[in-house]
Amino acid sequence: MKTKCKKREKIKLPKGFKLVDDFLSKEEIEALENDTTMRDPMVITGGHESETLEESIARISRAIAEAKEEKKMYSIRLKVKTVESIKRKAAAAGIPYQTYVNVVLDNAASA
Repeated sequence: MKTKCKKREKIKLPKGFKLVDDFLSKEEIEALENDTTMRDPMVITGGHESETLEESIARISRAIAEAKEEKKMYSIRLKVKTVESIKRKAAAAGIPYQTYVNVVLDNAASA
């Protein structure tokens, strides 16, 4: 049985881009967009080349457990130059700046 698709407006896309159909229904997309349990994607850095499979699994398991820890949003006023510096350092480390701030604060709190 063939289903009829709605005729799309012709959209000019940048070179190398193509338009694809959503694989989720409208209701599923809305449920995902309204899901408050969704978090930012995790960034798990690679281990050392000498790391065994068991060590890799343990490191990744620890990272997942830490990500599941309860977190609360706080608002704090910082100098613009401080945030810019943090963003540069986070970019150099290859991680999102909020993750970088979280790591720095965790280290300072446990020192």
